[in-house]
Amino acid sequence: MSRIESCRLVAVKEPLEKDITMQVFSEAWMHEYARLWNAEQAMVRELIRQRFNAVIGYGFLDQRKPHGILRVAHGIAKQANHYDDCELNWDLRAAPSDWAQWLGQGFNLSNLLVAVGTQRLQVWKGDHRQILRKPPLVNALLRAFALMTQVRVGELLTHDD
Repeated sequence: MSRIESCRLVAVKEPLEKDITMQVFSEAWMHEYARLWNAEQAMVRELIRQRFNAVIGYGFLDQRKPHGILRVAHGIAKQANHYDDCELNWDLRAAPSDWAQWLGQGFNLSNLLVAVGTQRLQVWKGDHRQILRKPPLVNALLRAFALMTQVRVGELLTHDD
C-alpha cells in the first residue's frame, strides 16, 4: 500500500459562524425554540406566575436589527419568526462565535453573568438587573437559555460526526 493510500484523511471543519448566522434565529429555528419553550411546563408555569410578557429579539452584534423574535404572553411562546420591525422589550446580541460556543456548551448562571459582564452577550434593550432581583424569574429564564442548546433544525450543530 502506498503512503498516500495508507494516510487517513482527516476532514477539517470550518468554523460554524457561517452556519450559525444562517440557521440560528431563522424562522425554522425560532419555531422549534418556541415549541421547546412551551413544552417546558415547569418553566412556563413559573413565567405565568411571574406574569412574564415580552417580545424578545435575538441576533448578532454586527447586524443593525435582531434576526429572530419570540413573542411571549403570560409565559407562553405565542409567536416565533424573523424580526418584523416590531417594538422589542428585550434585544439580546452576541457574536456568531459566542452563540456557537453557548449553543454547544450550554448556559448556566455564572457563564451567563460573565457573558453579560464582559459584553459578549449584550442586552441592547431590556433591564437584566430587574430580572436578577427575582430568583424564580432567573431560574425560569436560565432554563429558557438552556433550551436553546436543544434546538435542532436541519444540519445545525450536528458537526460532531
